Amino acid sequence: MPSARVNGVSLYYEAAGRGAPLVLVHGFACGIRSWDPQVRALSLHRRVLTYDVRGHGLSEAPPEAEAYSQATLVADLHALLTHLKIGRAVVGGLSMGGNIALNFALAHPAMVSALIVADTGAGSDGAGDWAAGLRVFWDALNGGGVEAFTDMAVQHPLFARYVAQGPEAERFIRACLMTHHARGLAHTVLEVLAKRPSLYSLDARLRELRVPTLLIVGEYDTPCLKVHRFLADVIPKAKHVVLRGAGHLTNLESPSAFNAAVTSFLRLRPSPRPRH
Repeated sequence: MPSARVNGVSLYYEAAGRGAPLVLVHGFACGIRSWDPQVRALSLHRRVLTYDVRGHGLSEAPPEAEAYSQATLVADLHALLTHLKIGRAVVGGLSMGGNIALNFALAHPAMVSALIVADTGAGSDGAGDWAAGLRVFWDALNGGGVEAFTDMAVQHPLFARYVAQGPEAERFIRACLMTHHARGLAHTVLEVLAKRPSLYSLDARLRELRVPTLLIVGEYDTPCLKVHRFLADVIPKAKHVVLRGAGHLTNLESPSAFNAAVTSFLRLRPSPRPRH
């Protein structure tokens, strides 16, 4: 099982394909498997690296609350790339993972050849409603464990539009959600999601970001639409894509459109077939 001991924790990771590296960071409670549709498509062109963020999946979930913060998750990504001797990569993420990717690009721009930010910024608007929703997550995790959290999450607006695609989608997202540690998710809720700064507060730094950036957001991802428009306005080299008919989990709800947007942005072309 590939894992790296970095920044005080063991992180589980997977790599597929060959070529220039593309790193994808998953959203809260989604885990490494949530990137499967992208790994299958994009590893034809790139070396695609995915990993379980601390507190998720097969990565370590420290018991102490102070072991979790947005800055710590950014530092984990930096340490993982350093461990794998990746000095420069395309870095992308969705939701919480998009926040990690964006802040990684701000902290280490020389290590980022291009940036992909999908469905990111929930909580930057409607902070009161966001805090109340996080408390519901925390109560479920502490009251009934990951099973109770999963039952609640599949009905939550962040996941419900994907689940509505049918039984196969619900089985898949349940399988993703059930891989996690209840304490890891609970600490992530209160120490990362509840305490990270609003993306609007990064205005001045974002205007200085010179990394080519792809912004992807679902048409019905209400908590993220306004903040994505803000990102498109302030990041100098940003391309803004709205996926029609999709909600928050754009990479799962509309994988073909998501992959096409990434492929076009990175100008990927199929590898030439070997001649016999």
